[in-house]
Amino acid sequence: MQLDWTSRFGNVKAILQLKKSLNLGDIPDHFQIVANKLLELEGTFTDGFDNNIKYLLDKTNWNLSNCKQGKPAVVLKKHCNQYAFDLHCFPVVKNEPQAMIKAFDSNSPFKEFNPSILGPLLSIPKLSDFICVTIRCGDDADIELLKYAHMLLEQLLDLLATSLEVVENSGQSIKEVFVSIEQQLKTIKSA
Repeated sequence: MQLDWTSRFGNVKAILQLKKSLNLGDIPDHFQIVANKLLELEGTFTDGFDNNIKYLLDKTNWNLSNCKQGKPAVVLKKHCNQYAFDLHCFPVVKNEPQAMIKAFDSNSPFKEFNPSILGPLLSIPKLSDFICVTIRCGDDADIELLKYAHMLLEQLLDLLATSLEVVENSGQSIKEVFVSIEQQLKTIKSA
């Protein structure tokens, strides 16, 4: 399936409306799980709730004496498995990305950020399952939700790259995960 990875929709609510119109008002669980996580990501900067992304971008949480060119150095890693698609952020301490940092580490570029306690910046549960369902029997709304998820993730990565000193950005994008799963399904089908 050759896709243009630009979503026609500007928010999750519009895609939910499309899904409802295609499914006579029914929203399957696998679709709802992904949509809810994307709604949460959309609200990251509009809702008043604190989260890891806001913490990383808040300059009052930076330990400026350990920043490169006035920005904290971080490593971003994307990882997808059967449980979730995760975006992790690891502060660079003494030129090494750290998954665990002692509280108030004087060498950290952040005052309190500890990835092992705070977890991923973004986690989309069951994304690989949703991609499989979309490839096998998905409708237009499923495809649009995947495109929108890819677009939102790329926008978040661009924001982080602009605001922080990203020394490494590794792992597959949502588009690359989709292509990989599609290829695996074709291989299984032809075997």
